[in-house]
Amino acid sequence: MLAVALTVVSCGGPRPPAPADPEAAVRAFLGAVRANSLVAMGEIWGGSRGPASAYMDPAELEQRLTVMRIYLEHEQYEILPPGESGITGDRSRERIVRVQLTRKGCTPVVPFTVVKWRDGWLVSNFDIAAAGNPARSCEPGETRRSS
Repeated sequence: MLAVALTVVSCGGPRPPAPADPEAAVRAFLGAVRANSLVAMGEIWGGSRGPASAYMDPAELEQRLTVMRIYLEHEQYEILPPGESGITGDRSRERIVRVQLTRKGCTPVVPFTVVKWRDGWLVSNFDIAAAGNPARSCEPGETRRSS
C-alpha cells in the first residue's frame, strides 16, 4: 500500500516546495521520521535531480526510507551550531548540518548532508555509522545521557 502512495506522489501534480534553508530541511526530515511518514521523507530526501520520490522506483524508495527511519528514530533532537566542518564543497550548493539525536539514553551526533535544489534544500545523506545501531542502547564512543 505504501508503494502505491509513493507512486502517486511520484506521478502526481505539483511538488511542495523544498524547505527554505539547510536546517529546515533536516527539521522537516526528522519530523517525517518521527511521524513515521515515508511519503514525507521521500519528498525531503533527494539530490540535484530533486526529491527521490520524483525519480526513484517506489519499492526501492520504500526500502531505503524504512532503513533510514529505523536508524534515525529518536525521542528528540538538537541541531548543533555550525562549526568549521559545517560546510563542504561548494558552499552555495551543499552543507553539513550536525544533529544530536536522543535515543534510548544515547545522544549520538549525526552529520546530515543537505543540497540545494531549486529554491530550497533537500537532505541527500546522513552518516549511518554515526547514528549507531538502533537495536542497542549505546555503541562504543556514543554519549550516554546522564540521568
